[in-house]
Amino acid sequence: MPNGLQAIVLPSRRAPIVTQVVVYKVGSADETFGKTGAAHFLEHMMFKGTDKVPGGEFSRIVSRNGGRDNAYTSFDSTGYHQTIAAERLELIMRMEADRMTGIRISDREIVPERQVILEERRMRTDNVPSALLDEAVREQLYGRHKPYAMPIVGYPDDIKKLSVNDLSTFYRRHYAPNNAVLIVAGDTTTEAVRKLAERYYGPIASRKTEPRRRPSKGGPNLPQKVIRADARVVEPRWSRLWLAPSYRTGETKHAYALQVLARLFGGSETSRLWRALVVDGKVGLSAWAAYSPASLGLTSFDIGVHPAPTRSMADVEKAVTTEMKRLLDGGVKPEEVERAQNQLLAGAIYSQDSLASGPRIYGTMLSTGGTVADVDAWPQRISAVTPAEVQAAAEYVWRDDGAVTAMLTPAEGSR
Repeated sequence: MPNGLQAIVLPSRRAPIVTQVVVYKVGSADETFGKTGAAHFLEHMMFKGTDKVPGGEFSRIVSRNGGRDNAYTSFDSTGYHQTIAAERLELIMRMEADRMTGIRISDREIVPERQVILEERRMRTDNVPSALLDEAVREQLYGRHKPYAMPIVGYPDDIKKLSVNDLSTFYRRHYAPNNAVLIVAGDTTTEAVRKLAERYYGPIASRKTEPRRRPSKGGPNLPQKVIRADARVVEPRWSRLWLAPSYRTGETKHAYALQVLARLFGGSETSRLWRALVVDGKVGLSAWAAYSPASLGLTSFDIGVHPAPTRSMADVEKAVTTEMKRLLDGGVKPEEVERAQNQLLAGAIYSQDSLASGPRIYGTMLSTGGTVADVDAWPQRISAVTPAEVQAAAEYVWRDDGAVTAMLTPAEGSR
């Protein structure tokens, strides 16, 4: 649109409903140390009202009209979404456009919401040993006080200090139509969305935004090992994370092959890792590999195992290392690459068929420097990955100088 807002329409006639998603190209990785948690705190404040919609009424209006709404904050983006009957699209678009520039931030609202957020952190992080371990691992992998190392919810001391001015400044700096993506999916047409978007989002003026920066390298002194022994741990976990390129940063040529590698190595119960460690070796209760390239900066390639009750962390590490070496030395077979590709493609088809995950795919891609064309071309690019490219990607990422090994154990420590 003339003011810079990107708008995407994903028509679907399967049900008389629509989902509207507005994704801002800002997340917790755009914060600075000392003011962590600002993006997530502001997400909460977006529900506190404008001159046109009183505090708390946004969600109540959506609910009274038979819809539901929510929001999320990630490292690279912040999104707001509503699902409602198709004829109520104008209602939710009017309200969402209103809070793009009109929210009121005051001490009266911040003080009680700060306690809500601190409690959220206590519940989801401080009371969850695995979350505390993950926070410590990210600090080692990406470097303390660096983007992606600082928690999305923020550090407690920072949450307690964030002020009206901090949040208002963050809001004015990042919440603008030229820094946002509008996605409407469901029972509507491009022309209908265009008319409504021009009426409600069109009058909002664009603002100058600052370039987004991400480090091109990880934390110092890798490899590292992080161990958390906690009395609350019932199920131990061994994992290893490697710095990995994303679609935008690093050796981006490996991004598609790494997705295939993660799938065939540990992405399902038919994967190499699961068969070797869970089915055959009885070393683990479960095993997995994960990789997501949708990041503005570097990302990670993760392998994890929940050890079997009678097996030690050393047993697990030895078994994982053996399977990695088997792949690096022997390569991968064309048929297992094809199977992984088919699984990835099937998952993407199901995701895009959903009014929830479909828009999220586009929002994530466009908020991290990608395009609609990148989303559309993804199946072809995944299908074009060769066994040699999968092995080359593994050789590039599975290096000791880019890894953090993490162990979650009961209070008595590693067995």
